[in-house]
Amino acid sequence: MNNRQKQIHTIDMIFPLIFIVFFGFCAVSLVLSGAHIYQKTTDGLKQNYTVRTAVAYVQEKIREYSSSSQVEVLTEHNQTVLALYEPENTGYVTYIYLYKGKLRELFTKKERGIEWESGQELVSVDTFSVIKQKEDLLRIHLSGSGQEELVYARIYGEDER
Repeated sequence: MNNRQKQIHTIDMIFPLIFIVFFGFCAVSLVLSGAHIYQKTTDGLKQNYTVRTAVAYVQEKIREYSSSSQVEVLTEHNQTVLALYEPENTGYVTYIYLYKGKLRELFTKKERGIEWESGQELVSVDTFSVIKQKEDLLRIHLSGSGQEELVYARIYGEDER
């Protein structure tokens, strides 16, 4: 009977144990690698999202106004300020400007002027400039977090919509 009993060798126990440890190491390495790739991807998307969202927001605000007389580019305290005047002489204006590293929007009465700290913070950006290329064409440049966007926005008149 002793001959029929299998002898258990050391290798019979060590090989499965080494295989399980190796499998665990590979699984942990794969998870850590995936987490690192995911973190890099989300950081890149976040940076890209900030500047593109800001440009899209400014473009949409410009499209809300129907004539070039409602859109004006000002320079206040060496800063570019986009002034969007409400229709029908209501006396209200929306200012979009850069202040302390944040793109801000301020909706106020025209007579009050710009109160720099009062604007609603939109996003963090490094630079913001708007240049009126033609009567109905604006060049918008924004940069921040290593990303840069340059777009053109056309001001449509009421008869052109």
